[in-house]
Amino acid sequence: MPIYEYECEKCQHKFETLVFKSDTEEQKPCPCCGSVETHKLISCTSFLGDSGLSACASTKPGRGFS
Repeated sequence: MPIYEYECEKCQHKFETLVFKSDTEEQKPCPCCGSVETHKLISCTSFLGDSGLSACASTKPGRGFS
């Protein structure tokens, strides 16, 4: 059961949700505003490089997940 990242097109809230094998629904409702106008994001891989930081460490701060 993977966890996917989504972003709401209405309020731009980013969130994660657990997706079960039996789920056929591609879009998930936004927990912030309830809109079903959401899209799946491409997830970053996490690994430690020479600097000890993950591949996503350089992304803009302040846009966290709930």
